[in-house]
Amino acid sequence: MKKNTKEWTVKLPWGKVAMISWGSRWKPPILLVHGYMDSAATFLPLVQELPDTYYYVAFDMPGHGKSDAFPPGLPVTMLSIVEVIRGIVERMKWDSFVYLSHSMGFVIGSFYNLFYPGKVTKMVHLDPGPPLALHYYPHHKTQYWYHFYYDNFYRNFPSWLSRNSKNLTYDEAIDLMVRNRSLTEEQAEAVLSRALIPVGDGQFRLSWEARMKKIATVPVSEEILYTAITEHTPPTLFVLASENKSIQPGRQFASDILDKCNLMLPNCTSVTVPGGHDVHITNPEVVVPHVVDFLKGDGVYNKSKL
Repeated sequence: MKKNTKEWTVKLPWGKVAMISWGSRWKPPILLVHGYMDSAATFLPLVQELPDTYYYVAFDMPGHGKSDAFPPGLPVTMLSIVEVIRGIVERMKWDSFVYLSHSMGFVIGSFYNLFYPGKVTKMVHLDPGPPLALHYYPHHKTQYWYHFYYDNFYRNFPSWLSRNSKNLTYDEAIDLMVRNRSLTEEQAEAVLSRALIPVGDGQFRLSWEARMKKIATVPVSEEILYTAITEHTPPTLFVLASENKSIQPGRQFASDILDKCNLMLPNCTSVTVPGGHDVHITNPEVVVPHVVDFLKGDGVYNKSKL
């Protein structure tokens, strides 16, 4: 564990958001934003490898990890998390910061940067392709998208609002994570370190709220989505995993947008590293050199080097 690890909460209108940081708050801040059904713990292996020259701050999204859930009622969208980031940045009193995300955090960060330009000085997105692929559907398969998120949600309203989950032993929880995400037991323990709630008799339940399994994509056209990604864009690094399990045609949709970003934006850099969607957990050593190099440079220099 890095020195100066601290945990606290930020109070937002609907409840508490659980925070964790590593390093000195007097150093340049980097906000770490996790993805779908995850927590701030997803960044533990990566932070251990990153230099102590930054102040790393992560949080658990509402309904994830140690954070309170959003109020019951409407389905949650990725835009809901934009307001979480705004609240955190305001309470941290940051004039500017680096944004580092995994998976779904890419789309959330793109819209935050669109709505609140000038706050983010650089962006690093770890394997943004899979969540971007899901945005093929609201534009090209609108009916399918609606039924998947909204019709399904309201038809099963009681179950989606339930905060109950199956009780598991510690070993069962670890085994579940190992099988579902192809992690080692040690990696699974790190990821679950913020997601297991003791319920007695050696049993635990997962803290992830059922409703968060249906975080809706942003229902915008491909043109508006591209605008969100590229408007006011600071120097940006895409770290793509070589093993992409996204299905077609969403996979091609995401690839086309990322290729267009690399082609049209002089401050956008893309690099592919060996590994799967959780490469920052399973092989942080292949991710860190590119991130460190990018943060040291100006975003244009790295385009030729990487």
